[in-house]
Amino acid sequence: MPPPYPPNPQDELARERNHLAADRTLLSFIRSSLVLISVGVSLDQVVSALAPDGPYLDAWAYALSLVFIGLGVITLGLAVFDHQGEIRRLRSPAYGYVPRWSLGAAVGLTIFIAGVVAFCWLGVNLLQ
Repeated sequence: MPPPYPPNPQDELARERNHLAADRTLLSFIRSSLVLISVGVSLDQVVSALAPDGPYLDAWAYALSLVFIGLGVITLGLAVFDHQGEIRRLRSPAYGYVPRWSLGAAVGLTIFIAGVVAFCWLGVNLLQ
């Protein structure tokens, strides 16, 4: 069934720009997810090598590394899910702006909270 209106070249170019922007956003989240996973893996290895006899520090580094690895995996999954939704919306003839939640803000807030908790926990344990 043909569309009820003739295609507008400006609309099609805008859709193409939005598609490319969605692809760039997905690639940036893939890069950020890989960095989070790498930080998680290397944090445990570095702390284990520098302080092999500190059981509390080793357990804390292991837990924090799991947080970073989990955050990277979850971010990657949400980014792929969001990208697929955006591509599906672009295919719709009635495509328009829909305000959505920010994946970057959620990841940043989670990293901030993990950093504050780690700072407080290490500060309390160093004072003892």
